[in-house]
Amino acid sequence: MNKAQLAELIDEEIKILGSKVMDCPWESEEFYKGWLAQTYYLIRHTTKFLALSAARIPVDDRANHYFMLHHIEEEANHDFMPLKDLENLGARPDQYRELPETEMIHQLQYYWIQFQHPLALCGYAFILEGAAKFFGPKLLERLEKTYGKKATVHLRVHAVVDQDHYDEGRKFLETLDDTACEAIARNLKQSTLLYQRMMERLAQEALQGKVRAAA
Repeated sequence: MNKAQLAELIDEEIKILGSKVMDCPWESEEFYKGWLAQTYYLIRHTTKFLALSAARIPVDDRANHYFMLHHIEEEANHDFMPLKDLENLGARPDQYRELPETEMIHQLQYYWIQFQHPLALCGYAFILEGAAKFFGPKLLERLEKTYGKKATVHLRVHAVVDQDHYDEGRKFLETLDDTACEAIARNLKQSTLLYQRMMERLAQEALQGKVRAAA
């Protein structure tokens, strides 16, 4: 797969995921709390993903190595944001079990980085940063109306403050060879599918009152 084909795929997958996300029952407090908990379970791995990817990039590929290292600092402590939002809603992550799809998403990243291609992680990043950029602002309006600004910090940072992350990623895309593009594309499609399944399970269980962990 070449850069142009990957760019087209990224746009398609962002629209698919964004549509799914916007259709979710965000006005259900249990759904939103469950999503914050799953988000915490995911992004507490982010700096580990980046560090592992940076370590596995060939020693003579300085540009990609330092690109990954640069983003470690940017993503540091981001897992505290969904925790604070949960706290302001009177909840804790340990009240919500980690869903199988959530586990599969972060396990998938470790697999791609360690056994396939260290830059495959970009597929996961593209889909999340892209969905935040193009769908996050509208979603933030809905959430702020329902839960207020004190319980929507995580989404505000990623949908408004960190908008440049996606644009940086698209510039980075122009530097990649076909082998990296193929690995990124495959991870992107798999990550999108799993994230959709995670949202579907959350929505279903919120409606059934089953989001919380068993006492």
